[in-house]
Amino acid sequence: MSAHEYQDGRLEIDGVGIHYLEWGTPGNEPVLLLHGLNVQAHTWDPIARDLARNYHVIAPDLRGHGDSDWSRAGYRVRSLAHDMNGLVDALGIGPVHLVGHSAGVRVAIAMAGERPETVKTLALSDAGPETTRAGAEFMRDFIQRTVSIRGFRNSDEARTYYENEHPSWVPEFIDLHVEHQLRKNWAGKLVLKADPDVQWITGSASLPDIPYLWSMSEKLTMPTLLMIGRTSNVLDQGLVDRMTSVMPNAAAQWFDTGHYIPREKPEEFSASLRELFAGDLVAR
Repeated sequence: MSAHEYQDGRLEIDGVGIHYLEWGTPGNEPVLLLHGLNVQAHTWDPIARDLARNYHVIAPDLRGHGDSDWSRAGYRVRSLAHDMNGLVDALGIGPVHLVGHSAGVRVAIAMAGERPETVKTLALSDAGPETTRAGAEFMRDFIQRTVSIRGFRNSDEARTYYENEHPSWVPEFIDLHVEHQLRKNWAGKLVLKADPDVQWITGSASLPDIPYLWSMSEKLTMPTLLMIGRTSNVLDQGLVDRMTSVMPNAAAQWFDTGHYIPREKPEEFSASLRELFAGDLVAR
């Protein structure tokens, strides 16, 4: 399998079907990429292609997203982390370089805190155990706006929507959203793949997770890189300072982006991951 090719896989973890993409050569150091809320694994394609030149890359769809199963039991962070730890065990790929973006950060913190021996390095892209109030309101409003989409008549209509929502993204990520974020329903409309119930992650249902995630943060003994967008409102300097003080081996790097660092500056994002994986972690 070349760096530009991927394979689809599917496993059942305690009754939940988990779909994943696999890049690169098995036997190379493994990298696990966790996407954010209401998206899917293909949002990592350009990053995965780059890393697959040297690493074995796995990008799963979290439960309720992409082509993984929806769950009547819900989407609490501990359940999502349990799925991903089960995936690592089933594939026999630990310890991994673990990368999370946005809501995937919370899953990554839970995974690495519960089982630090299975994580070699940890990269947390523009999120943490909690967010600023402005960031929480932004994500709530964005997700509610997204899940209220009834559907699109065709891919051109979908592309126009995503271009308007995300004008700062590298165009390939728009194309990937149009191709993989949607499914055709019985009426011939393109509708979101994600379970509408995932929107509750941004509400009060997730508040009990905050103290748990701070406690998990204290157990992150592996080299940890906090990746923060300068114009994002999800984290502020106070939260970043708290994270670097609580996490035993963390450094922060700021990017000239908004919240979507890997989709706005993918080459810079990948380069920082490579430095982290190689043991060259430097705060900037």
